[in-house]
Amino acid sequence: MQCGRLCSSIDVLVISKEREVAIELMPLNISVVGAGYWGKKVIREILNISQTTSQVRLYSVIDNSPTILEQCRKEFGPLNYRLNYHDLLADTAASVAHICSPNNTHFEVASRFLRSKKHVLVEKPLALRGREADELVRLADANHRVLSVGHVHRFNNGVKELKRVVDSGVLGDIYYLRFRWTGLLPPQKDRDVITDLGPHPFDICNSLLGMWPTKISCRGRGYRGEAGDEVAFITAEHLDGVNASIELSWLDMEKHRDVTVVGSDAVARLDCLDQKLILQKPNKTETMSPPPSNTLQEEIIHFADCVEQDSNSKAYTNRSDGMLGASVVRLLETSKQSLREERTVRVSLPEAEELLAGEPTQTGFRKLAN
Repeated sequence: MQCGRLCSSIDVLVISKEREVAIELMPLNISVVGAGYWGKKVIREILNISQTTSQVRLYSVIDNSPTILEQCRKEFGPLNYRLNYHDLLADTAASVAHICSPNNTHFEVASRFLRSKKHVLVEKPLALRGREADELVRLADANHRVLSVGHVHRFNNGVKELKRVVDSGVLGDIYYLRFRWTGLLPPQKDRDVITDLGPHPFDICNSLLGMWPTKISCRGRGYRGEAGDEVAFITAEHLDGVNASIELSWLDMEKHRDVTVVGSDAVARLDCLDQKLILQKPNKTETMSPPPSNTLQEEIIHFADCVEQDSNSKAYTNRSDGMLGASVVRLLETSKQSLREERTVRVSLPEAEELLAGEPTQTGFRKLAN
């Protein structure tokens, strides 16, 4: 009897291990909701990742436009195309949603997937209002699901190198930062430049300084017909006296994604597009060119890693979690309030807490997520 029990226990252990390995080898089924300009980039990247690794699989593509789905069919071939996502909510094989739909749909779509116990990656911004962003964080926590936000520059090697330079002290005392996020677009009736371009500068500034601003002043306007705000100039004040100046524009014919950090001993200039960093000192200029990263690919792989670790009940660090996204949404809200009221507005964020990214968090603001 003892041998029988022992053999039975070993058999169960072997079967358990085999099941564990099988689960780990199963690709993560990702459904892309929204197949516009950015959605197509996401689809392409997921397909590329799936060809080189078994980690992810493109499960379905959802868009309410038959024309856009036909364009996808011509570009990507036969896939599981759908006009709405509702059937996926009860589909146990559809474990993950990557939401690339218009900004004003992010909360509705993300909340439905989270309530259906799906893991969710939402392109920036997480939502249009702070209370909506907080609710998504709460839903992810309550349903024990991973919630990430598309802050792709968390995976930009140029930004990582700039942070290393800032942290090293080679710039001396940091005086101020300057961001230029510009590029010509036709008039946008249902979008505004603050919501569309503002998230990345705010996120990068937080990554570099390790803090959020306390006051924001914003000026801007739309110029072409009935378009919304097309240009904005934002000044973000921080507790240590460091200011960040942010220029956002859909009117400038040159596309820029530039970050400048001015210090007492040196100035660092980063082009986030080519990920090249120039360090200017009084006696010399040095160019730093880390290997450019595929930021979108790394973001998707990082998200898949978080989901895998979460599913296996293992500790993990989510470098672009929902709390980070919710804090950025509140800065966008504050910028719009300043623009609307024509005054400097104090940022209304809950008290900071020392929390590791990826830990269960209460609704609110976290000082830093790296």
